[in-house]
Amino acid sequence: MGFVNGTILTMDPALPACEGILVRGDTIAARASRDQVLEICRKEEGEIYDLAGATLLPGFHDCHVHMMGTGLNALGIDLYDCSSVKEVLARVAEAAAASPPDHWVFGKRLDESRLAEGRPPTMAELDRIAPHHPVYLVDRGWHYTIVNSRAFRRLELSPALPGIRRTAGEINGRLHEKANALAKRRFFNTLDQAQRETAFRFTATEAVKKGITTIHAMEGGILFADSDIPDLLNLKEQLPVRVILYWATENLEAVKKAGLPRMGGDILLDGSIGSRTAAFPEPYSDDPTTSGVLYYSNQRVRELIENAHREGLQIAFHAIGEKAITQALDCFEAVLARYPKTDHRHRIEHFGFPARRDIERAARLGIVISTQPSFTYLRGGPGTVYNTRLGTERERRGYPLRAFLDAGIVVGGGSDSDVTPMDPLLGIHAAVNPPYPENKVTVEEALAMFTREAAKIAFQEHQTGTIEEGKLADLVILDHNPLLTEAASLKDITVLATMKGGKWVYKKE
Repeated sequence: MGFVNGTILTMDPALPACEGILVRGDTIAARASRDQVLEICRKEEGEIYDLAGATLLPGFHDCHVHMMGTGLNALGIDLYDCSSVKEVLARVAEAAAASPPDHWVFGKRLDESRLAEGRPPTMAELDRIAPHHPVYLVDRGWHYTIVNSRAFRRLELSPALPGIRRTAGEINGRLHEKANALAKRRFFNTLDQAQRETAFRFTATEAVKKGITTIHAMEGGILFADSDIPDLLNLKEQLPVRVILYWATENLEAVKKAGLPRMGGDILLDGSIGSRTAAFPEPYSDDPTTSGVLYYSNQRVRELIENAHREGLQIAFHAIGEKAITQALDCFEAVLARYPKTDHRHRIEHFGFPARRDIERAARLGIVISTQPSFTYLRGGPGTVYNTRLGTERERRGYPLRAFLDAGIVVGGGSDSDVTPMDPLLGIHAAVNPPYPENKVTVEEALAMFTREAAKIAFQEHQTGTIEEGKLADLVILDHNPLLTEAASLKDITVLATMKGGKWVYKKE
């Protein structure tokens, strides 16, 4: 198949654009002139795809997706746009009324910062509107859970578990830390194989609509269930996207047995800004009683890094707050001093609010970053939850993409779906249009974060990320050229078609 009559952006610095390309089987066979492509297709009786002025790019990567969590959109109720506890309760009551007694009512993407009361519903409130159903609600970042009494009993949670929150000495239904992790693991283990497959397929199908051909999947471990891992490994070759699996486990032997060259992803060193669990040296601006939480000791983080590093595995950690980022880098530095290796590409997910010295240190240590530009675009700036939690001075230092690139760090872009939408064009728009202009990058740099550089942070640059001879024919067609689009309109570009390995996996109707 030949592609001509449009703009072809290869994302290869050696040849940024070309007139045409040839695809044979699942591979890019050649970059050539329009006339050469037409002549070869005529001789070989190959199909010619007329781009008709559209723009062709390498398929997008999303470097941080919770496939199970995103896929549960197909199974649960979405609470993100609720503006009050009353509205949340109404949706839960409606779902309970439509379900048989004792059937789970699952709600997700709860955002207490959007609720007029500034808090989630309580166990008592959920008990009143759904007394015969176990109710399980998760916040948009999966960092805490709200349950009613029936769910608390069904999940067999001990009242003595760390992380069970109370009001006036009574359990209020809010679960954090170990209680949250255990509840999630037990809840996800209630899903049957058909439900898991539905969730994974839903995520993959939605991804290709956004031009995504590769997902870095953050699965299992403390956020979800390790039982998801074999299901995804068995299913992934049937999906319309490539899946690069990051298993969020501490079990090195299990990772090796599964044949994975990487581990971690969402091994959580801290929490999130919204739940005030991201770890900082100073207290939160709107709650001076807390500065967040470090979930691991330095000794344990060093052990995890050393064990993976000595086995030749890439390891990745979640770190959002400054204190967690410093902890991660302290531990990486200690291990790398003892066991030097130049191209390990160990990862930090998010790297949200680093100290300036830690940006430079990450570059020196060869740490790569998987970050989410849409976090600050959607949740940052004056009057937002980030601003309220952190104050303007600290908040504006968040997700400093310009500083990352200027330091020479390899940065891949992602969404953390379903925390923010799985939409690379939104991520590109966000990187170019952050709340604070000192953090912005160019359109070309933003495109690279979701293509060429994204491939690098998972050791995939020899297969994907650019349009070059011999690489996989993973391609996306856009209705407009991002390099010629007004910065304010980048998010409005439309995906016309997506190709994975030489086969169409999506075409816009």
